[in-house]
Amino acid sequence: MTILLPQKPAEPPAAPAREVRQPYLLTTSVYGSDAAVEWPSHVHTEHELIWTDRGIVTMFVEGKQWTLTPGVGLWLPAGTRHEGATGERSAVRATYFDPDSWPRQWDNPVTVNVNPAVRELLLHLKYAAMTMEQRIRAQRVCIDMLHVSDSLALNVPVPQDPRLARLVEAVLADPADNRSLEQWASMLNITSRTLTRAFRTELAMSFARWRRLVRMSAAAGELAGGASVKAVARRVGYGSTSAFVAAFHRTVGRTPGDLVDEF
Repeated sequence: MTILLPQKPAEPPAAPAREVRQPYLLTTSVYGSDAAVEWPSHVHTEHELIWTDRGIVTMFVEGKQWTLTPGVGLWLPAGTRHEGATGERSAVRATYFDPDSWPRQWDNPVTVNVNPAVRELLLHLKYAAMTMEQRIRAQRVCIDMLHVSDSLALNVPVPQDPRLARLVEAVLADPADNRSLEQWASMLNITSRTLTRAFRTELAMSFARWRRLVRMSAAAGELAGGASVKAVARRVGYGSTSAFVAAFHRTVGRTPGDLVDEF
């Protein structure tokens, strides 16, 4: 069962109401559910930081799929159209920032380090009673603590070529799908050369590399959820754990065990 969260209209006739009330600098919304959750395509008039305390978040932004795990958030500048989904038993947070008070030039989606201190301060600001002056001071401290992250948050480009739509939908839904390039070309009624050219032209990568990115993105989410390396290898289409570990290290630059230690 999937819960579809109510959203403001994607393109309302008037600007949607702001989340951050003046004179404050930020505010955080908290979502938690035992079932999976989806956000339809929408925009905000404020900057937004999507992060998770438990489970994974998959976001689709500007033709890319981002997989977020605890400790890593996705920064979305005001006006960025996005949609997303979570797995089951997730605990997702969305922190909004007043664009007029934001001090940095983060003009594109970037990953942000949500370390334990940042997490605790954001939640403290959510629930604690403070005077206006105390709250604004604490919000300034929180903003100073936010930095672009070099932690893992795999982003997967999503092809927009309509000829690839069936392939893209199938592989994103089931990364373990092992159909070859030739099999896909036959199913899509195009030549394998045309299929290869479509991936090269749009994404500057091969179909095999793109599918590996999809698999590693899915694997990161599974590992964050506590699944074993052996189980994850099987779920994302690898016949042996060693082959999966090698592919993961080649793609991500770290082993699955390194990633598990971070969680």
